[in-house]
Amino acid sequence: MKRILLTTTSLVLAAGVAQADISWSGSATAGLARDGKVKAVAANAKTVANTTAGGTAISATDFAADALATAIVARDANDTNYIADGNAALSGTTAADVRADLVKLQTYLTATPENGGAAASLTAVNNAIRMIDFANGTAATATGKMKQYSEVNATATASVETDMGWVVSAAISVDAGTGYDFADDDTFDAAKTNGVGLDSVSIDFGAGGKLTLDQDAVAHLVDADDDGAADMLYTNTFGTASFSIAADIDDGDSDHLNTAEKFTSNGTTVVYTAASAANDVQWSAKVSMPLAGTNVYFAADEEGGDAYGVSGTYAGIGWSVDSKREAAEKDANKDRSNTVGLTYATGALTLGATYNSIKDGDQWGVSAAYAAGALSLNLSTDEGSDWSASAAYDLGGGASVVAGTNYTEDAYVGVSFAF
Repeated sequence: MKRILLTTTSLVLAAGVAQADISWSGSATAGLARDGKVKAVAANAKTVANTTAGGTAISATDFAADALATAIVARDANDTNYIADGNAALSGTTAADVRADLVKLQTYLTATPENGGAAASLTAVNNAIRMIDFANGTAATATGKMKQYSEVNATATASVETDMGWVVSAAISVDAGTGYDFADDDTFDAAKTNGVGLDSVSIDFGAGGKLTLDQDAVAHLVDADDDGAADMLYTNTFGTASFSIAADIDDGDSDHLNTAEKFTSNGTTVVYTAASAANDVQWSAKVSMPLAGTNVYFAADEEGGDAYGVSGTYAGIGWSVDSKREAAEKDANKDRSNTVGLTYATGALTLGATYNSIKDGDQWGVSAAYAAGALSLNLSTDEGSDWSASAAYDLGGGASVVAGTNYTEDAYVGVSFAF
């Protein structure tokens, strides 16, 4: 009788639970890859501001001496736990020796965050390395050796429909292994110790739009790279116009200006001031719509950044014109970034070209993509000769053999598949 009662109760409780639709998707990669070479950076040859009231700028040579003295203090003040944990004592007083010691401490402090004061110590060590590098430059790094990589990414999405017709969805992701990202020249990523995370929760109200919640992971709509990540994204369509707004719901908006990193000296001690970005953009919004055979858009954010553009097709040639000035560029009184793009497809070949108004040594870029049967090739280069070449051969079933290399001699060969 007791067993029957418990079973009946369980059935009553389950009756009010919505049955979710669950879907899986993912990808996996494995192969061999290497890091490319890094060019040497010359020593600073300019005078540096003196922080002493009324002081004159000091020479690069004097700054280098001050930087070394400051770095030695940072090293000696942060090596106690390092040595106590069984590591060899740090030694040497040349700039090269001190930098090597600082890198050892950097690795140690990163791996032992539980040690008291590790965060502050790591900041001091990182700053000291920047001072040494600014004063003395950095040596070239040779092309790395081939290393193995393998990574699996999977996402599970569950969704239910409420009695009001709303669709509520939630997604979690699993990321395991050590990956290699050639497309962004990001090299290897670290092996995962806890690769499970919540992707997002969304509510689709139908005609009322869609709300997505994803803390610190929603890209802002003007400056997707540099602005502080938002927590919420709302999208909707009004007639032919699409509207989006991203919002950061954290408190503490400071509205401070962007500043570049800075090195100063009072004649005996070097001070490093880190760059300060306006990571407190509270909201950004974007509207886009078709207009007279083209597509137009406009976006703006709380910090005064804005972007707008128009794109279309003429005589088989795709074209686009975009103009953007991010909040950081506005603060620094920099010019707007204006970009013109063209694409043309003929048979298996697609050609592309871009030109930007900012004179930074990379104003123009060209690309070519070829896809026929199972084979696809991608080539690109720009004004700075930053070329890249990659290829893939489709094996069927979602699997491909992939390979690529670029101007730094980054290189990889492996397999990838989606599921």
